[in-house]
Amino acid sequence: MAKDVLFDVVRTLIAFSMVLSSTSAQAQNCRQYPPGPFRLQCAEAIHPQFEAKRERCKEEAMSMGLSRSALDSGMKDYVHACMQRR
Repeated sequence: MAKDVLFDVVRTLIAFSMVLSSTSAQAQNCRQYPPGPFRLQCAEAIHPQFEAKRERCKEEAMSMGLSRSALDSGMKDYVHACMQRR
């Protein structure tokens, strides 16, 4: 009888720890990763609206006459600033 109670307690603790570990994995901070594609994927997974906002910022930049160029970082700077706005 005591063995069954102990087994139930252990099973409950394992289930509880699995729930806590899964929520902490979902609440990860994407800033811990270096800038790059993996960091963007992390942010998009947590915030689905991230991609739409980035596309809107790119469209705003192109409507202002900014273009992607290795020599001019204007579009990159504008998109970065636009993403920081609320």
